[in-house]
Amino acid sequence: MNQPKKQKQTLRQILRKKRSLLSNTELQQKSRQICKQIIDSELFKSARNVGFYHAVGGEADPSCLCQTHQNKQFFLPVLSARGTTDKPDSLLFCPISANTQYQHNRFKIPEPVYTPDQLITADELDLLIMPLVGFDKNGNRLGMGGGFYDRSLAFKQNQTNSKPALLGFAYDFQELEQLNSEPWDIRLEWIATESVLFKCRA
Repeated sequence: MNQPKKQKQTLRQILRKKRSLLSNTELQQKSRQICKQIIDSELFKSARNVGFYHAVGGEADPSCLCQTHQNKQFFLPVLSARGTTDKPDSLLFCPISANTQYQHNRFKIPEPVYTPDQLITADELDLLIMPLVGFDKNGNRLGMGGGFYDRSLAFKQNQTNSKPALLGFAYDFQELEQLNSEPWDIRLEWIATESVLFKCRA
């Protein structure tokens, strides 16, 4: 393991510990504040197909975004199954509704129960709200280390203006001064926290 990987693992441990110290009331309050930053933005208002995620392990929870917006279709990620994509261990996206049933994937994260014809790829979304462990103002994202989002969004490397817009959903304390990036990392374009929504530096 090289030094940058060791540093990132240490950062993950520190930031996940901070997340774990939030009470359920604090988590819900901060998550609602982040959602408010997004709801008031043109970025969200103009999006029709919106991807988000099921929060686990103290992650900021974006689920309240889909409670009052009937003019949008919301999607949750599912781990790609054999035969559904040519990119193993990437993400596809399933539409959800009030009647959606869920099952746990191999990481114990709830996923919609789906049929293959329901699934879409990330480039069919207008906006993708992404989980993270840490971030910097340049849009560098520290995830859990599995690379699922980077593989699923690899097309954005050479198409920076293409759909979907990439929005990190985070607590203020998850901001870092600087994160090292790898050639395969896909940068966030926007960040929303409980105090601000901003466009990342180019």
